Amino acid sequence: MPIPSDGGWLTKLATGEDGRPASAPLVILDDVQAQSARASQALWEHRVELGGLPGFVLRSDEDRLGNGTNSVEALLADLSLSSWTLSHRHADSWIQTAAANPDGQPVWKSNDDGLADVLTGINSTVDATSAFTYAPNSLLYGFWLSADTVRRHRQARAYRTRIIGYGARPVRSGATKVDLLPISKASQVDRAAFGYGPAKTKGSKAKAERTDRPSNLGFGPNPGSVGVHGYGCERIAARGAISLQLLRSLQFGGDRAKQSAAATALTVLGLAGDVLLRRRMFLRSGCDLFATASRYGLWRQGRAVPETLPVDVAADVSWWAQALESALEDCRSVGLEFAAPVRLYLSEPQRKLVREGAEALRSGAPVEDGSQ
Repeated sequence: MPIPSDGGWLTKLATGEDGRPASAPLVILDDVQAQSARASQALWEHRVELGGLPGFVLRSDEDRLGNGTNSVEALLADLSLSSWTLSHRHADSWIQTAAANPDGQPVWKSNDDGLADVLTGINSTVDATSAFTYAPNSLLYGFWLSADTVRRHRQARAYRTRIIGYGARPVRSGATKVDLLPISKASQVDRAAFGYGPAKTKGSKAKAERTDRPSNLGFGPNPGSVGVHGYGCERIAARGAISLQLLRSLQFGGDRAKQSAAATALTVLGLAGDVLLRRRMFLRSGCDLFATASRYGLWRQGRAVPETLPVDVAADVSWWAQALESALEDCRSVGLEFAAPVRLYLSEPQRKLVREGAEALRSGAPVEDGSQ
């Protein structure tokens, strides 16, 4: 159970009467992966105010799609994905198998405009120049490119943070849904009559059923059982770090000036992402949090307490834009620079996947959701 030191850092431990560290149950409210994704998305949403960020942007070709009267085509026409918002950043399959031109083949197959070479060249273990130029967020939040490469390209996360609830105690609650109209438990409904596909059944050999119980379509009362639906915590803290050691270890052909300039720019970018992330703290776990105290510091080896950094969490985005531009000026002086975003298009194999997925939703067939 951490407690604040004299300077407010959570570097001390609560102790019992015997002087031994006191333990308490904890829950992870938001883990490293989710925090990284949130920080990356926060930076991308503020890219204009920050002066522009590089990345791979996947959009549809609106002219070729026409007016989008077909529901699937309308979905595709509204599509906008980026390597800052996709789960695996530049190594995400939607980026790796997109097309460089409308109606083009996947870049993995055609190498149009040399994009396949660019994507496979984003390999920080040898030379991080391409990664810094096209995908700096991958250097901050990590990546693993393992498809169709001679060797597996990977980079650990330099930014790692999680939100932890200390002294967690389970909170039991329950709720019952009441239907204002009478529904008989003996009724059977025809799913097709309501516009639904066949009911999902357990077992690979079981047949899909057309009839179902009203409750499975949301009709009738739904009595709820009392159970653990949340936790009350003595203290909630977002704790994390940006590894300067990892950023300094990035290789740029042995050029130490590039190493230093890139590490500084990535540190500023990582701090900006963390500050912007903390301004919206409604989590998927149901927590709606706001910060009561924030501290940023430099933790040197051999020091028990970090040195406080003058980071103004209330500063406008323009302040971070100026800090980033100053760092990028040093990068440009040694030959490093952010590229303009690379525009990509849905390849035909990707369109086929989307169309089949939409058709499966209409028919009630199983849809790939990543679960096992």
